[in-house]
Amino acid sequence: MQSNVGIIRIREELQTGLEQLEEIRKRSWNVKAKGTSQFNPAWHQALALRNLLITAEAVGRAALMREESRGAHTRADFPEELDHWLKYNIVISKGAEGNMQLDQIERPAPDPELERIAKSNIDDLESEITKETKKGKV
Repeated sequence: MQSNVGIIRIREELQTGLEQLEEIRKRSWNVKAKGTSQFNPAWHQALALRNLLITAEAVGRAALMREESRGAHTRADFPEELDHWLKYNIVISKGAEGNMQLDQIERPAPDPELERIAKSNIDDLESEITKETKKGKV
């Protein structure tokens, strides 16, 4: 994940990362930890491995699907924010054959006040807080 699905992402590395995750998943079925569950970090890590692999795959597949850069998701091969992606979430579910299924689901319209805040610049928001503080409302 650190090497191929890191902070700055590109298609080729995302694809490589997903291929490597598949290889790790195949090997993970043989993972065992000796001893009991009492203060045995390896035992807990062995149990968590499957969920970590599922999470890593979901992040990698969603990053590959989202061909834009926004917030903490940065694609060097798609450096711009696209208005199209403001309308959608990527929803991941278990497909009919047990594989991961990704869908673009249109979001409902945001609350008008939240949308106003999201589109405001920081100076305007700070000014509003200062005014409210002086009025004793904050």
